[in-house]
Amino acid sequence: MAETAGHRAPEPPSIQEGRPAVVCAFPRQTALALPLSEAAVGREWLEAAGLADTEVSTRHVRFARAGRSFRVADAGSRNGTWVDGTALGAGEDVALTDGALVRIGRTLLVYREALRGPLEPDPPLGGMVGPYGLRDFRAGLAAIARQRPQNVLIEGETGAGKELAAHAVAAALERGTRLVAVNVAGVAAGVFEVQLFGRVAGAYSDARTPSKGVIAQHEGGAVLLDEVGELPLDLQPKLLRLLDNREILPVGATQPVRVDVLLIAATNRDLESLVAAGTFRRDLHARLAMARLVLPPLRDRPEDLFAVAQALAARERLPLTSDATEVEAVERMLLYPWPSNTRELAAVLRRANALDPETRGLKLWTVEQVLGPTGPTGASGPGGPNSPRALSQQLVTATLEECGGSEAAAARRLGVSRGKLRRFLGKG
Repeated sequence: MAETAGHRAPEPPSIQEGRPAVVCAFPRQTALALPLSEAAVGREWLEAAGLADTEVSTRHVRFARAGRSFRVADAGSRNGTWVDGTALGAGEDVALTDGALVRIGRTLLVYREALRGPLEPDPPLGGMVGPYGLRDFRAGLAAIARQRPQNVLIEGETGAGKELAAHAVAAALERGTRLVAVNVAGVAAGVFEVQLFGRVAGAYSDARTPSKGVIAQHEGGAVLLDEVGELPLDLQPKLLRLLDNREILPVGATQPVRVDVLLIAATNRDLESLVAAGTFRRDLHARLAMARLVLPPLRDRPEDLFAVAQALAARERLPLTSDATEVEAVERMLLYPWPSNTRELAAVLRRANALDPETRGLKLWTVEQVLGPTGPTGASGPGGPNSPRALSQQLVTATLEECGGSEAAAARRLGVSRGKLRRFLGKG
């Protein structure tokens, strides 16, 4: 009699482990592995990664492993070291939290506890620029390309680039040649079905001729249902037949019509919260979320910001070169939470250029004119007198709200480590 085989436990998915690294956000995008020893590094360390910075000393900064994280200290450099906008004093070392910003010379580095993928930057994804911060999005997009779903949900904050993301989805599913965006929240209830599904002749008194709706007009292509979280509850059931069976019922018709379209929905709302509140149908959410992508906000990928800024400037024919840009100007921008994301960044670039149209880059004074000064967390030079703000419940609550709930962004704005902020909140 054969022996009973031992039970094989479920295997976890194979997930690529990241490695600690610093990602250069300015003057150009690349990433550097952190030194294996605690010896001071500087100009030669940067040059090995293709970064030439004559303002960096030979022995400029020291990284030291502390458990699973790192600490950083200035190694007696000529021009000093800044962490999250605050200059390090002589002999001072601070813990680096994920997303911390380190400035040495004219180089801005973003610390990542677990950088996945190669040290080299990724190319643009269609119209989306994300050398490092879109890697999770890219992986999700690759999975969708393999699954080939008929419905895709894109979630992201206002101004994060959801329409560009929709174009990337349509291209990945070979529907990229024909994509139309419909803001469903802006369609009047009385014409919602006609605009989307069309009508037959005689459907109502003024309907003398038939009319194809948006869905049928884009047969074989893709339709983006933008701001779907704002769709009134009474109109939501009208999408179920389309999402389920790829059928539409034109107004006045007695038989449904089959259509072949990719449906992409986008929202800046938390649909699960809306379902719990009873303002969004659970069955509609289930159908939309068959394949789901989350677009990260700009504040969560500061290493991409200058590359995104250069792409936006190129689209608007604004000059923006790294050589003509002050590192402090970019540092100020990386410390800002960008509540309206790339839409706000484009507006800031336009306003800064209007203040100084002769400059081919960004100056600190123009950026501060638009965004305001760094505030009491900034320092004017090595060992500067400014120090982080004293934390209070009111200040922390207000800063978290301004930063959209991001603890990392709030910590940078307050001039404290994320660990200190979490301890204040009773989370660490």
